[in-house]
Amino acid sequence: MATLETNQSPSLSTTYSLGAVAIIWICFVFSGATGLLYEVLWARMLGLVFGATTLAVSTVLAAFMGGLALGSALAGRFSRVLKRPLLIYGLMEIGIACYALLVPFFFRAIDDVYAAIWQQFHPGFFSFSIWRFVLSCLLLLAPTTLMGATLPVLTAALLRSSSYSANSVTRLYMCNLAGAIVGTIAAGFL
Repeated sequence: MATLETNQSPSLSTTYSLGAVAIIWICFVFSGATGLLYEVLWARMLGLVFGATTLAVSTVLAAFMGGLALGSALAGRFSRVLKRPLLIYGLMEIGIACYALLVPFFFRAIDDVYAAIWQQFHPGFFSFSIWRFVLSCLLLLAPTTLMGATLPVLTAALLRSSSYSANSVTRLYMCNLAGAIVGTIAAGFL
């Protein structure tokens, strides 16, 4: 099986044991599960602020997916130069977890901002929708950007090892998606 060319200097080459890779994959399963769990919970929480309309849910999903795309694009661009991608991955997951702990406070703040905008401007449907999108993006951009960056950073870590190929990345992504499925199902029971 041929390895994927990464244009890395030999000094960045790393060897990971099978056990280490298994731990990485397990972490990424949990990352996928918590990511989708957060998405469902945050959409519910924002639904309490914005109302449970199709437009509100679409706005939340667009903001969430936009953050994921931004994180993936940024990390894809810079992951090749990271000296310790596994450390960066761990720090990103810690950042996501810390943000999740602060979410209730952020939602109280956004509720106050939302009420102030409504009372001050009495926006029409179009401008109200724009405000809704902006507030959703402000709330979700940081954690979703970090979430989107996790796969490129872990990919960079695995591909630096001569014993892992593009197929390893496929399996890594599969683990994340399996976790996402579990997270979505679990969110239905919360």
